[in-house]
Amino acid sequence: MYCLQTLSSSITVIFLGLCLQTLTTSEAADIQKLLEVNVIPMGPAKPGEKIELACSVQSYWTNCAPVKVSTLSNPPIDFPFGNLNYTYCACPGEAKTFYWTIRSSRTANIGCRAAFLLDDVCPKGQNLIPPQNKGRYANMKTLKIIN
Repeated sequence: MYCLQTLSSSITVIFLGLCLQTLTTSEAADIQKLLEVNVIPMGPAKPGEKIELACSVQSYWTNCAPVKVSTLSNPPIDFPFGNLNYTYCACPGEAKTFYWTIRSSRTANIGCRAAFLLDDVCPKGQNLIPPQNKGRYANMKTLKIIN
């Protein structure tokens, strides 16, 4: 009987350990997301029609840090007024939206990418050191072209 109780207790401890490890791993993954990039949904467009691409970027880093925001597309699309790359000082809890005018003759996946930089774009006196693990964060949406 003692062996069965010990076996039951061991299985319970292993199960709880696995559950705690899973919770800790998912929380760590959330903490690692230092920038959130969201593409504002676009409605369908006609071939060659100009449409606005809008992307919102929010920082979860503990200090202000320089960030570069750019576009992604597959297949390539046309930017009638230029494909601008934006650089700005991202501070914790602040969201900023960036805009591009785009045009495509076919359905495309379009999105935005944000990455921490080492450039000097934040005002003097603010912490300008970006996180050491400065990954790129991206989000894509599909622009449907309807004939």
